[in-house]
Amino acid sequence: MKLDLDRQEHGRSQLEISGNLELGLADGRTGRADLAGVLTVDNVASRFLLNGALRAEGLAECGRCLREFSLVWKVPVEIMVLRDVDSDEGEGDSLVLHQKSGEADLSDPLRECAVLAFPLAPLCDQECKGLCPSCGIDRNNGSCECAEEDYDPRWEGLP
Repeated sequence: MKLDLDRQEHGRSQLEISGNLELGLADGRTGRADLAGVLTVDNVASRFLLNGALRAEGLAECGRCLREFSLVWKVPVEIMVLRDVDSDEGEGDSLVLHQKSGEADLSDPLRECAVLAFPLAPLCDQECKGLCPSCGIDRNNGSCECAEEDYDPRWEGLP
């Protein structure tokens, strides 16, 4: 996932992104993700602006039932590559890379975009029933005989 700065046409063009990234997420989050899509590249006066949204897919653990499933999520991308290496220019929330010539490696900024867009509590299904808090049975696969209490002792002191 590279952008060739020397061969990029001036003005607006498209850059196709396709590849697998190591995200390094833990605790039920995906370790690797396939990233695919097309970014718009604006080559204007010693800077390249990359914008768009990519599609990411990887394995994740459901936040309710702890089952592993294939998760697809949208990854908004906004990256600026500056050819003036000494510049300290930045533009809002854009990730900034400094590279004078050659190929700019987009792997790290794309990894950061994918990690930031990853859902906080991924669900295998919006209707997932989760695990029983008493016996731990997966309520999607069956039911248990545990009494369902709607009592929370933290509310006792309130009138």
